[in-house]
Amino acid sequence: MKAQLWAEAILRSHPDGIALMDACYELLFANTQYLRIWGFSEQSAFCMTSSERFEHQVKLLAYPEKDAFALRLIEQDALSHQPSYFHLKDGRWLERIAYRHIVGAEELGIVSQWRDVTGSHLENLSAQHERDLMHSMMDSVPDQIFFKDRHSRFIRINTSLAKRYGLDDPAQAVGKSDADFYTAEHAAQTLREELEIMRTGAPVFNQLHHEVWHDGREAWNVSMKMPLRDANGDIIGTYGIAHDITEHKKAEALIWRQANFDALTGLPNRRMLRDRWEQVLNTHKRHGHGLGLLIIDLDQFKEVNDSLGHAFGDQLLVQVSRRVEACLRNTDTLARMGGDEFAVILTDLLPSADVGDIAQKIVTSFDDAFDLDGHRVFVSASIGVALYPQNGESFDELLKLADQAMYEAKAHGRNGFCFFTSALQERAHKRLRMASDLHVALEQQQFHLVYQPVVNLRDGSIHKAEALIRWQHPQRGLIPPCEFIPLAESMGLINEIGDWVFQTAAQQVRLWRSELHPDMQIAVNKSPLQFQSKNGPTSTWADHLKADNIAPEAIVVEITEGLLLDASESVQRQLVSLRQEGMRVSLDDFGTGYSSLAYLHRFDIDFLKIDQSFMRDLAPGSKNLTLCKAIIQMAHELGIQVVAEGIETQLQKDLLQEAGCDFGQGYFFAKPLLPEDFLVFARSGQTPAP
Repeated sequence: MKAQLWAEAILRSHPDGIALMDACYELLFANTQYLRIWGFSEQSAFCMTSSERFEHQVKLLAYPEKDAFALRLIEQDALSHQPSYFHLKDGRWLERIAYRHIVGAEELGIVSQWRDVTGSHLENLSAQHERDLMHSMMDSVPDQIFFKDRHSRFIRINTSLAKRYGLDDPAQAVGKSDADFYTAEHAAQTLREELEIMRTGAPVFNQLHHEVWHDGREAWNVSMKMPLRDANGDIIGTYGIAHDITEHKKAEALIWRQANFDALTGLPNRRMLRDRWEQVLNTHKRHGHGLGLLIIDLDQFKEVNDSLGHAFGDQLLVQVSRRVEACLRNTDTLARMGGDEFAVILTDLLPSADVGDIAQKIVTSFDDAFDLDGHRVFVSASIGVALYPQNGESFDELLKLADQAMYEAKAHGRNGFCFFTSALQERAHKRLRMASDLHVALEQQQFHLVYQPVVNLRDGSIHKAEALIRWQHPQRGLIPPCEFIPLAESMGLINEIGDWVFQTAAQQVRLWRSELHPDMQIAVNKSPLQFQSKNGPTSTWADHLKADNIAPEAIVVEITEGLLLDASESVQRQLVSLRQEGMRVSLDDFGTGYSSLAYLHRFDIDFLKIDQSFMRDLAPGSKNLTLCKAIIQMAHELGIQVVAEGIETQLQKDLLQEAGCDFGQGYFFAKPLLPEDFLVFARSGQTPAP
């Protein structure tokens, strides 16, 4: 009896609310805390039926429709020592434990024990909310997030990283390390980095990783890693975030390859040839071995192109490159210079080596016919040879001398080779006579301009044109720019000719702005040499436009990639000045030079012209179309409009139009036209009859 009194005293003084009910849920006992929690008086609690007491409690619940069922203890299985939580309208949180009170074999009733846990429960809910928020944020981030222990084993990764590892659930990575996913070499490198972070406590930012997977796949990412610390500040592991740049790397590699290698043959291009020359020149300085530079030009190639078409001409170029490669050593370099011209760097030429033997081997390799899809074609090769250091020391000089020797080989009947000699040098001097003719041409106005329309691919309008110079020589007839412009550059006449082109085009655009459209623009090509003077003609050009009341935006100055590649401070200043004066800048022949994304970011470029070489084999699914789309998208992202050169077919025009190209230029629309013919074409939209 005494023990029973003690037990009852304990229950009454217990800080939790405790109630004892019989099997029918009639209240047998309730302590003061229980009555206080639920707002009962002792009399009202014991006078209520179980249903009335239940209804009273339900009214106090914040979410009765959700919690009422849990509140009613009906099923035996619902009774356990596991706590349940109830939210009241007044903001309190109550914890309940309900269990059957059994002594020996006798069931005395049901014990319902209640505790006010408002403070701790809200803290737990807040902490859980923060954890849920953090996990949700981690799993929604497209970058890869991870946490590792002191042994570089994963504690937690996000969904993005799990997907990268091919896991269905991030939890599958727990306890694993990089060695479970990557090659041993890559995993070991990562482990060393993370051990160093844990040793020093210093984070690592912008770490570039080349990931190699077990199956040989490769990926690139940029990561930052930091020491993971516990509440006491002790380092217990590492954590970090990584951004996948694999696609960027692929695009960068694609652009780099396009800049350095010929798209058709896969051979190095002129730029890469220059780089190779610098490399072998360093070797020569160490070992003293001689070097040779060969220029190879195909004979009868134009006939193949004209008779069979460009597709067969391309096949021929590919087969020629393979045949010439078979004649060379591993240390030599074969490059395609453009068109049907190739160049070879011969290295390690000891005194006993005979360059003539190699040149003759190449010539002889053309004796057999080339099979172009069943068409047996015979072409020969003319080769010019220049030696270092006997003939010259600079790459450009030797290239020029080898080119002169190649033309000498052609003059001697083709299908052979010729070394550069002093006699050839004398013959080259004859070309200088053209310099005098150029002076006369300027004085007697033998030059004239033709204009090739630049068509808006969206609506077919023609508000742009490119000005192209032509020279009508009194004795030699029409001389193409490719013959006299390089000579003008070498003789220092290019500034005078360039100013004439600009002034003539400026007067023409002023006229066309009144006759055709007020937004008419004419593009003029500006040689890199025109930028070499201290101030350049930029200010003079701007003054000319102001004096003649011509809007500066009517002129588009076309420059080449080579100018931007090694742009001096003076060149950069002139380019900035062009834009400040209001003239527009166009980057010509994009994709044939260095094609660096850096200078597109550094310089203000208004138009980017895709080189006409990209039009070759432009078809749905082709690599050239992929490159064109990439260039167009990249340019538009940088706020640059795109002009496609060399459009010759409806298909090319349609594909570029679908790709979002802004303007098109080429024979499909019109050849370069005299001013009066251009006016007719622009007004009618039809090419004038020849």
